[in-house]
Amino acid sequence: MINFKLRELDKIVPWGAKPELSLNWFGLTEGDLWLKFGCETIYEYSKEAIKDWGRQSSQYNDYQIARFIEDFTELFDKISESIPEEIYNLTKDLKKFQSDAKDWIDLCEKGEDYNSDFNFEEYCKLTSWIYQRTLYSEHLVGGPHLSFFRRNDKVRITWDTEHILENGLSLWTAKNGSYEMDYSDFIDKIKDFGQSFFTEMNKQIELAIAKDWGDVEIDKLRIVEEHKERKEEFLSKLLLPENELVDKTDWADIEQLYNRMTNELK
Repeated sequence: MINFKLRELDKIVPWGAKPELSLNWFGLTEGDLWLKFGCETIYEYSKEAIKDWGRQSSQYNDYQIARFIEDFTELFDKISESIPEEIYNLTKDLKKFQSDAKDWIDLCEKGEDYNSDFNFEEYCKLTSWIYQRTLYSEHLVGGPHLSFFRRNDKVRITWDTEHILENGLSLWTAKNGSYEMDYSDFIDKIKDFGQSFFTEMNKQIELAIAKDWGDVEIDKLRIVEEHKERKEEFLSKLLLPENELVDKTDWADIEQLYNRMTNELK
C-alpha cells in the first residue's frame, strides 16, 4: 500500500549554500514515495508531465519521506474513530456532498437573516469531519488530497488527484477515486510500512555515520538519537488507529446540520 525507496547518500543534496552546508535525520529520509490502492498509484507523475519538466530522477513523489510520516500520523487519532453509517455513505460521492455544502452556504448568503460568521461556522462544522481526516500534501505542486474514513471494520480511502498544469497536461497518473478495504488490513499495511522504513533508515544512518561528509555539517550522534525518537513516536501514534476509541466528534450535531442542508436545498 505504502511504497518507498530511499535516496542514495551520494545523491542527497545537503541543505544551505557553501560554506554553510548541513544535513540531519530529516534530510536523510529523502527518497521516492508512492501509494497503491487497487489499480491506482498515488504520487506517480504522468509521463507527459515528466517530459514537460525534463525530469530525470523519478516518476514518483521525490521528497523527504519523513514529511509524509509526520502529516499522515497526525491523522491517526481521527482515522481511528468510526463514523456513523449515514455520514460514511456520503464518502461514496464526496464531491457531491462538498458541492451541496457549497451550494447550501451560497443559498444562506441570499437569505434575509444571513449572518456570515454564524453560517460560515455552521458550514465548517458540517464539513470538518472531512478535512480532519485528509492528507493535503501541501508541500507538493498540485499535491493530491487523500481522505481516510473508518466505519467499524471497514475504511474507505478517497483521493483527489486530477491536477491540470497551466499547459493543460495532467500532473498525476491517478484519476479521482476511492477504495474500500478491511480496517485491520489497513493497519497491517501501515505497520509493514513503518517496519520497512525504519529498517531501511537503520542502514541509511550506518552509512551516513561511516561517510566522510567533508564541509557538510552533520551531527552523527544526534541523528542516531533522533532516529530512535522518531521510531518510538511512530509506534506510539500507530496505537491510536489500532485501538477502539470513544467518539470525540459530535456526530449528532453534524447529522442535524446535514439534514437541515438537505431540506433547505430541496
